[in-house]
Amino acid sequence: MDIRIFDPMAACYQRIPLEAAHQKNEREKIRSYGDRIRNVDHGTFTPLVFTTSGGMAPKAKCFYSRLADVMAEKKHQPRSHVVAWMRCRLSFSLLRSALLCLRGTRYSALTTIDLDGLNYQATVVESGILV
Repeated sequence: MDIRIFDPMAACYQRIPLEAAHQKNEREKIRSYGDRIRNVDHGTFTPLVFTTSGGMAPKAKCFYSRLADVMAEKKHQPRSHVVAWMRCRLSFSLLRSALLCLRGTRYSALTTIDLDGLNYQATVVESGILV
């Protein structure tokens, strides 16, 4: 898995549709890493391509859909709540990284989230996300 975030408003993407920009970035990542992952590591490769505003390329959508299915089954939560929680986390991660680029960091403390005790339904209700 490799992540790429691109700005669809950049000059190099102005003349092509958004879907084509997603596919172009996915192809570049597959061309860069795909053969090595298959031949050397004997694994599979999924490029996760996002836009700066949170849009996802087709393979990233498939990955997130499968991840939501697995998490919902494992945690015995409704899939819609897990998907809403994942989208909220992704949005805040993108926002946090954009703010970090704009203002820099004030501290370097890492935070972790305990997914075992997380109540997805309460988190979704608290956030006010419509499911």
